[in-house]
Amino acid sequence: MTQLILDRAGCLREPAEFLAPVGARERSLPRLVGFLAAGVAAALAAALVVGLAIVVLAALQIARTRGVGVLQGIDLALNPGAAHRPLLSYWFELAVAGLATYAAALAILGLAMRFYRRPAASFLTIAPRFRWRLVATGFLIGLAAVGAALIAQLLVAHEPLKPPLLQPGEALPARLGYLGLAAACLYLAALAEEIVFRGVLLQLGAAFTRNLPLLLAVNGVIFSLAHFDPDPSSFAIRALMGAGWAWIALRTGGVETTAGVHLANNLIVGLFVMPISFAPKAAENVDLAAVLIEFATVLVCVGAVEVLVRRRDRAAVARLAALDPATESPGG
Repeated sequence: MTQLILDRAGCLREPAEFLAPVGARERSLPRLVGFLAAGVAAALAAALVVGLAIVVLAALQIARTRGVGVLQGIDLALNPGAAHRPLLSYWFELAVAGLATYAAALAILGLAMRFYRRPAASFLTIAPRFRWRLVATGFLIGLAAVGAALIAQLLVAHEPLKPPLLQPGEALPARLGYLGLAAACLYLAALAEEIVFRGVLLQLGAAFTRNLPLLLAVNGVIFSLAHFDPDPSSFAIRALMGAGWAWIALRTGGVETTAGVHLANNLIVGLFVMPISFAPKAAENVDLAAVLIEFATVLVCVGAVEVLVRRRDRAAVARLAALDPATESPGG
């Protein structure tokens, strides 16, 4: 069942359907410690191998186009500078964000399968197959909610927007190429993070607590910590996202919808706010308005999913009633 029935203490009376595979192996603390240690090591190794391959490709491209040595090409790839970069030069950051993150997630998922002796799909969805329709649904919900949040942020901050996709001096093929690269790579990055945080770690967290607010909060905080962003506003915003997306994963029975919402968030940022960059981030003062806007955005996404899930449940009950007039509604 995807319904989340809580007692007065906020604990799940019955496990959500997405948490049904959680059993004795998942409740073993020594197994969890071993898995986390091995998972971090495997994820770092996988990301490093893929990242180095992308760095070498970028260095060779730079060496060929600029007539410099490969070592200088590596330095330019890792330190490209931010001023007046062509849009397509961001393929390097996009590829690392997408492919390296996805490789790390696959390493963690593979270890979870071995440690807990379960198929990969049991960490991702309750359905027999990955539900692409839910990915599209989440993407549309995210586009509407995050787009509205961006407009609200602009109204509050009174700062002009300089969308990377509309950067002056770029030809249409370059803009379309950047759009395609961003969509593909940021989807891989979003799916990777959902596999790890709303898939594997959400289920493992549920093995140790049935308190839903605590489960959501821990998932959100771990998600935010994993980004290593020193800015307190960004930390709070990601924690809110992680908690809200964990709720959505439980209600929809998988990571498909959250992957769509996550992609929409990343894509709007990458197309209309700033290009993906590995420049070091500095801590700033807390932006309360930005945090409140994000909180409202998360609530909108959760609310929209709730409406769709409840409509689906009512339709399912109606179909059963049509087949068997004696079938009662959930409240009957």
